[in-house]
Amino acid sequence: MDPNLVVSNELTCRTITPLSVALIDGTINACVTHAVSFPINFACGYSYVPEFFVTKLEGTYPVVLEHN
Repeated sequence: MDPNLVVSNELTCRTITPLSVALIDGTINACVTHAVSFPINFACGYSYVPEFFVTKLEGTYPVVLEHN
């Protein structure tokens, strides 16, 4: 999740153990040091609380929904 999205939505970050960010070509260019979680509620009554890692993202996408 891009830090700008965190700030604009007033989300609360927490410090995590640093994780390396590997690009598609295998190079590592940064470490993630913060995460944010919040509930996503569905109309059927199901609630899910995903964890998003906070890091500067390029392009127009404020969130990436995959982590390996």
